[in-house]
Amino acid sequence: MVGHAQEAKDYRLFVGVDLLVPQEGAPLPVESLKRRQAIVIRDNHLDQVPLTEIGAFSWAHSTKVSRAPVTIDGLQSERAFTLKNDAAMKWMNAQNNITAYQQERAAYTQMEAAMADRLSAAPARANQIFAANERAAGRQLIGNASGPQGDGQAGITSLATTDWATEAQEAFELNLDQLDAASDTTVFADKTLGAMTDARYDVMELKFAISSREPIADAYVVIMGSIKLPDEETDGVVTFHHNVGRVGPEPRKITVRKTGFPPGFDINEVKLHVYAHGKELGTNLSEKNIAMTRQQAREFLLLSHLSEHALETVAPEPVWELMPSALLAAEDREAFNYSVVVNIDADGSVISIHQNENDARAFLDAVVDESKLRTRSTAPSSFDGMVDSVRIADRTDINLDQTGRLPADVSAAIADMVFLPALDIGAPVAGMTSVNLADFFR
Repeated sequence: MVGHAQEAKDYRLFVGVDLLVPQEGAPLPVESLKRRQAIVIRDNHLDQVPLTEIGAFSWAHSTKVSRAPVTIDGLQSERAFTLKNDAAMKWMNAQNNITAYQQERAAYTQMEAAMADRLSAAPARANQIFAANERAAGRQLIGNASGPQGDGQAGITSLATTDWATEAQEAFELNLDQLDAASDTTVFADKTLGAMTDARYDVMELKFAISSREPIADAYVVIMGSIKLPDEETDGVVTFHHNVGRVGPEPRKITVRKTGFPPGFDINEVKLHVYAHGKELGTNLSEKNIAMTRQQAREFLLLSHLSEHALETVAPEPVWELMPSALLAAEDREAFNYSVVVNIDADGSVISIHQNENDARAFLDAVVDESKLRTRSTAPSSFDGMVDSVRIADRTDINLDQTGRLPADVSAAIADMVFLPALDIGAPVAGMTSVNLADFFR
């Protein structure tokens, strides 16, 4: 007997965080975070709020399901300095000033030495020419009159000039020694760095490596830090985000620096959450992290859906948290910008894709009528006890894309979507809804 391959557990059930923007009345849910804005839902519409207008985020814990689990390795948090409080940087600035002075002084001394060399070289060269002329004339005319005196005078002049150049060079080297002594880095560093204390720390710095088996085009992290403030009896919590960008199987090293803390603060604990277009992704650091198969994730969502909407009648809706891999890896939303109407089975799977509601309704009615006449050919699943599925997914002779205009990758991405089914007085039924995959890119 040949066994079936075990389904990969590429989904995660975990406890995550929903960020909120405080305001009078109910807080605004944060749909996504950009570098300088928060995308919120205001009056059932998306709105942008500059981060400068948000004093602080609030949050709520919630149970979530996601695909594409992310791995965080080597998370470290420590305190650091801004430039104004960094004693080491002040020392470096002082060293830069000393170095600039040393360079200027050395250049000036070199100029003096070069001038001395030129002055000493001129008499010496004249003596050489004079001596050559003497030898050429055989010393007959001027040998008795000026020979010893001239030679001696020339020798004296050359010797005196050479001594003066040597003294200039020695003075140059002495100046350099004095400058080296004045800028003794060891003594200066010891004196300055010794002044550093905990009262200077005003930056939170985090370092970690991030990776994912499935490519993620644009991710960001939300950091929640519990901190101890100086002269405060109670701890505080700071929440901020950092854009990470592309994440893939190869780990990327990330460094995050958050400024604005009062000098002397301390770090109690740091938690990190990963998001893509506002949807939180489970990580190895997520609270109550449970690995699940795709089928298990869908069953959990369906049970939650039935519990939340007992005795209610609702339309199908997409589960963007289980976004298709193609969306997660895409950088261009326009490649998926197609508005369509989809028929959704009672178990949340996609039946067909249509141009408009009339076409979708006619197709669904025909499929439902046919399903009443045919026998299911597939093995029963745990869904069979909860839903009355039309099992269109079992039909290989039906084209999923009934529009005839969708690119193959868009049609495949829609088929990979997970939907919560329509409910009729709390019972799951087949239904239809509008969807545009570009809505994922918020």
